[in-house]
Amino acid sequence: MSFHSNHYQLTTRTLRATLARASFCAAFLGLAMTIATPALSAVKTKPYSEFVKALNIIEQTQLTIFTETTPPSKEETIQRFNAQLERARTELDSTDINYNKDLEEKRIAIMRELLFETVDQYNDQYANYIYPEALKKYNARRNGKFVGVGLKFRAVKDDYPLAIGPLTGGPMDGKDILPGDKLVSVDNKPLINLSSSEIVKALKGPENSIATIEVLRGESTHTIDVNRSPVELHYADARLLDSNIGYIKVSRFGSKTHIRVGNLLTKLLDQGATGFILDLRDNPGGSTRAARAIVSMFSTEKDMYCERYKTGAFKQLPRHGEHKTDLPLAVLINGDSMSSSEIVAGAIKSYKRGVIVGSPSFGKGLVQKVFNLASPLGGAVRTTIAVFGRPDHKLIHGAGIVPDFYVETDSDFMFRRTGSLNISAAARAFQRTLLERDVKKDKPEQAATLIAAKDLQLQTAINKLLPLINTQ
Repeated sequence: MSFHSNHYQLTTRTLRATLARASFCAAFLGLAMTIATPALSAVKTKPYSEFVKALNIIEQTQLTIFTETTPPSKEETIQRFNAQLERARTELDSTDINYNKDLEEKRIAIMRELLFETVDQYNDQYANYIYPEALKKYNARRNGKFVGVGLKFRAVKDDYPLAIGPLTGGPMDGKDILPGDKLVSVDNKPLINLSSSEIVKALKGPENSIATIEVLRGESTHTIDVNRSPVELHYADARLLDSNIGYIKVSRFGSKTHIRVGNLLTKLLDQGATGFILDLRDNPGGSTRAARAIVSMFSTEKDMYCERYKTGAFKQLPRHGEHKTDLPLAVLINGDSMSSSEIVAGAIKSYKRGVIVGSPSFGKGLVQKVFNLASPLGGAVRTTIAVFGRPDHKLIHGAGIVPDFYVETDSDFMFRRTGSLNISAAARAFQRTLLERDVKKDKPEQAATLIAAKDLQLQTAINKLLPLINTQ
């Protein structure tokens, strides 16, 4: 591919980010403005108190860089709540024995809907009101733990889902399940032609409840009884490559990912690693604390990145945890490396601690915070509370991290690994088989070339590290 075509791809890829940066810069100048919060009438119930608290949080913390219109004030939203509640009172039968219960349920439903609409007015795709059920899923993903059977699968249209493999250390680990087995039913509920979310719902259940899974292998079926229990998701794994280069893949920054990365890094050092590749491709971000800790393992610098808030307050975020190695380092990124991934890559680039290889990152330099709301209102408001940049104050939002060595090919997607990584080698091999099957179906003319392609981004990182390792 020529330089001009490379440049064209890069330009089109970042057009949206450039527009976002322009909007951001215009809004950034007014970050120091504050919003008055006049006193409200006395709070009468706990849900109402949480509702008003949530409105205050939104008004005081949510950045306005995504909208050119003024979002409704807290007072306007409360007026809408009162009007809708009064309408609900007239629509319900006051003589019904369940009138008070129904009215309270309607009251809470109105509050939740208004909170959702209030955040939505800011036109920020990363901020929202999280309903109680969705909050459970969010917390499970962030904490890297949930209650279930611990099985990766793939939904199949007009057929039964395919088992990819159990999560190592989970309830299904060691059970009679193989990659490619079909999942016929769970607790006598047929799983044919269901969506992934519907299958997940069927597999999950109360802790310590028994799930009976019917499995089809070839022409025969058998059942597996598995105790639903807490399942840990590992968002990092590692191995030694040729020349004893330590390779660490991080698919997401969970609240404990840095602990696992630290353990993997120590193990690789004990095995004689001569350098490291940190693979952040397709990593959507997550815990900024985990990101700071991972940078700190490779750097002795004081500051990891910077934040600026709606009030105009500016803050340098310091290192977190112990330094582990000064060995040569390469970081892999691509257009789906976002948020905390960009914190890590940005710090490494600013301090010239290692080489950045791949394609430009997404450019999401925004910090979200989740504010939990007490029951019975429940749920949480997630607001974008700050913009962040590299430790040298270079903008990330809308700009991203540009690699030191630009490498992008049509086959990059063939090496994509996301989500939980604690599956067996056989399960990973089966995932690759499914990917190759898809490629043959969707891109028949390119299939042979794509399937035979090598991971050029990884190979480039190795090539850039070897001279550094040889000078140690």
